[in-house]
Amino acid sequence: MTPTADDLPAAAVALATLLEAENRLLAALDLAGATTLLAAKQDATSAFLRAQGAMGASGAPPAMRATLTVLGSRLRTLAAENRRLLECGLMAQGRVIAVIGRAARAHAAKVPHYGASGTLAAPRTPAALAICARV
Repeated sequence: MTPTADDLPAAAVALATLLEAENRLLAALDLAGATTLLAAKQDATSAFLRAQGAMGASGAPPAMRATLTVLGSRLRTLAAENRRLLECGLMAQGRVIAVIGRAARAHAAKVPHYGASGTLAAPRTPAALAICARV
């Protein structure tokens, strides 16, 4: 079905609803739960952009302008909050990974290792561990 300008309010509401749901999950640091909404959020975003593109250069019909202004403001607010929550979630995840990395290095230094001959090898310095997360 080819989208029309009349589809824009419904597409905006659908996208806003998904952003609200994702924001609730991100606020609770339920990153796995938020991830399950990714495909639906991508679909809702695509539908919104298609409906917006169908509006064309003429813009919104006068009867729809007030509604779209309110929806646009709501989407901007939700998107800004979504970005902030995603950044916080990624930082928290990075901290957890760092703690696990430090614990693994500390534990590895205490565990005996066996050499190629099957006998205990001399204690060694643990290998470097690097984890990269782009935030």
